[in-house]
Amino acid sequence: MSDIIHSPLPQKAIVTLSETDLDDGLTALRWRLRELVMEGASLVVIDVSELSQISSTLLAALLDTHRVCRRRGGGVVIRHASRQLTDVLRRTGLDRVFEVEAA
Repeated sequence: MSDIIHSPLPQKAIVTLSETDLDDGLTALRWRLRELVMEGASLVVIDVSELSQISSTLLAALLDTHRVCRRRGGGVVIRHASRQLTDVLRRTGLDRVFEVEAA
């Protein structure tokens, strides 16, 4: 599900999410994101190219991760966002919180 790429600060973790990951429940994902941050990641890139939609629960998990990363000078990047997902982020104002890279 993810790789940590060790580099000079900030440490970067890339997480690719799939529908299967979300079907398994968000508890495991929340723990994995927490683990990445505890291992030193301050920039977490979430690849959402395999997702057709995003839930409010997933957004809450990403916001939690973002808060911790911001304290370290990093943040969360949402990569390969579909037009639908980009629109959701824009309507909720989260496009100003997360860096969003369109598909």
